[in-house]
Amino acid sequence: MTMLAQLQVSGDLAGLARCFLEQGGDTRCDLYAYLQGFTADSRISFSQWWELLERLQQRYPQRHIGLELGLLVRPEFVGVLGYLLLSSETVADALQGFQRYQRLLHDGDRATASLQDGCLRLSWSTDYGPSSRLSDEVLVVGMLTFIRQMTARTDLSPQAVHFSFAEPADTKPYRQTLGCEVLFQQAQTAILIRPEYLALPVNNHNAGLKQLLEQQAQALMDVLPQSESFVQSLRTALLKALQSGEPTSRTVARLLHLSERTLFRRLEEHQLAFKEVLAQMRMQLAKEYLSEGRLTHSEIALLLGYSEQSAFSRAFKRESGLSPRQWLHRS
Repeated sequence: MTMLAQLQVSGDLAGLARCFLEQGGDTRCDLYAYLQGFTADSRISFSQWWELLERLQQRYPQRHIGLELGLLVRPEFVGVLGYLLLSSETVADALQGFQRYQRLLHDGDRATASLQDGCLRLSWSTDYGPSSRLSDEVLVVGMLTFIRQMTARTDLSPQAVHFSFAEPADTKPYRQTLGCEVLFQQAQTAILIRPEYLALPVNNHNAGLKQLLEQQAQALMDVLPQSESFVQSLRTALLKALQSGEPTSRTVARLLHLSERTLFRRLEEHQLAFKEVLAQMRMQLAKEYLSEGRLTHSEIALLLGYSEQSAFSRAFKRESGLSPRQWLHRS
């Protein structure tokens, strides 16, 4: 199980899935009854969210559940964060608020803003391990849907969208939904937003309401459970252990100021296995290094604590199904 799987998302998202079933008149099924058990002020784990999305996809195998749910996103499915964004002055102002209070929606990786090809690039790393394909689809399409609602510009589309999962057999629904170039098997999930969109005004801008909602958002942030504190510390220790060339449980325990026994107990409490977490982090770093293109495969193997390049190549293929060169060729 990945580190991300044990972190949490807002229970408001269960309402999004309920809305989908209600629109189709499918409210007598066990899945709908299950969804009724989640309240808007609750938190659910990523693994629960991923399982919920998979159950929806299995119930409607011919439909693109992630894309369709993203198109249904409304403020009430994002809680206080949603209404805060709607009270912003411009799209740029709203995106800054999203970055600041994103943890109200989910733990784990935060959106990072940077410039790329003249566009604002909003990206999510896989530092805590990869998310699911359906979850990433909901996130990206939901972001676009929300921006369209804020600006009343239904024709608004990004410059490009990047997904970290493998390219599906049919990519047409992605291009139709997002209205732009869509690339797959990228190092990070990202949205490239055209610069002219950032100054667009938000229709429901209300400075007074925004101030009140920011106070409420901060108060909610302050009382959120600190479920990611151990996971964050673990990830930092693993990175240091890899950099030192000693990615062992003993080294990680020492960096965390724990005994090995206590480390393994904490891992068990979070339903994590040391070898699996280490393998996932190595894969995440390997993909980043390969995408950057500045290091040879031998240098990457050394940085990730492998005895030789062949050991790195075997481990990469075991985890991804592709050799490093094949993965790089497809990305």
